[in-house]
Amino acid sequence: ILYFGSIIRKKGVLELADIFNLIVAKKPGARLLFAGKDVKDHFTGRATKQLILDKFSPAAIKNTAWLGVLPYEKILAQIAAANVVVLPSFAEALPMTWLEAMAMEKALVTSELGWAKEVMINGTTGFMIDPKDHQEYAGKVLQLLNDPALALKMGKAAREQVVAKFSSEVVVRRNIEFYEKVVRGL
Repeated sequence: ILYFGSIIRKKGVLELADIFNLIVAKKPGARLLFAGKDVKDHFTGRATKQLILDKFSPAAIKNTAWLGVLPYEKILAQIAAANVVVLPSFAEALPMTWLEAMAMEKALVTSELGWAKEVMINGTTGFMIDPKDHQEYAGKVLQLLNDPALALKMGKAAREQVVAKFSSEVVVRRNIEFYEKVVRGL
């Protein structure tokens, strides 16, 4: 399981601690990799990594790796190796991390917020779950870990979604159409 991005509280990463405790209890071999910068939590002033570790069960601590900030090529390698990419969040714009993982044919378990419905198709390209619902979020991650064929199918659908909606050709065409309308005064 891969989480990448800044390790900050507002992105729901503390929820991931509770979620991973449930996952590792049911699938002891599950591993969680954190890629990204650790920062001070804006509520407590403590390092977010430490707040996560404080919430982890002993098994979750043992099965977690902290990769830190990685060069882009190494992030891509981690995405390629991941079985599932998890991106719990409470605040997102158009999340490039989602698009990158989807373009690499990875099934995601994300939040249903902001642009999520523009990017994800719940149940087709992955799952959109409220990160506060630890049981359901963990259940969806476990479903993908336990059913590699489903994860592969969703990953392929995720790539198709990105190509259909966010490829360079599509974005350029939409921009041209938009500016033509602006020029015509529509």
